[in-house]
Amino acid sequence: MKVDLDNLLAPRIAKNCLPLLKDGHFKHAAREAMVQVELALKQKGRVENMQFGTQLIGNLFAGKKCVKLCVPLGNELQMQAERFFNGVFTYYRNYAAHDGSRIDERIALRVLIIASELLELIHASELTLTDAGGLEGLVKIGRFGNSQRLVRLLKLLDNYHMPELTYDGLFEDLALSGFGE
Repeated sequence: MKVDLDNLLAPRIAKNCLPLLKDGHFKHAAREAMVQVELALKQKGRVENMQFGTQLIGNLFAGKKCVKLCVPLGNELQMQAERFFNGVFTYYRNYAAHDGSRIDERIALRVLIIASELLELIHASELTLTDAGGLEGLVKIGRFGNSQRLVRLLKLLDNYHMPELTYDGLFEDLALSGFGE
């Protein structure tokens, strides 16, 4: 059976880590995958840059800035998913960040897949604005036509709340504002 990595890896992991893996930089690919997860967590939790690893996990999941995970297997598994994060950070992230000498191609690939899973749990698997090429790249990717149209969309979406991923009224508001496509 031939496996298509593009179907397994989150876009952000594929862009930032797969080239390192393919070039034989296994420990660097694994480390970068975990860095991408940390960055996504910091963005989601809006925390200062000086928190890392399990300290970051503990503060985000049990602290004031609680990050709620998007658990596809059922929201009742929220606590187990949080423990999964902690275990991955304790095992893979810490080893990759502080040593990494035993990370071979097989282990690196596993880390990339696990990091992709973690990014999906925090609903942050897509490319970042920087990865997309900044504002100009986002205008192209999103087929907005120009930056003013993108700004109009962002103003519409600003402060739009979607509790429990419920999008009631969003699509109607988008269509009424000229974003039907």
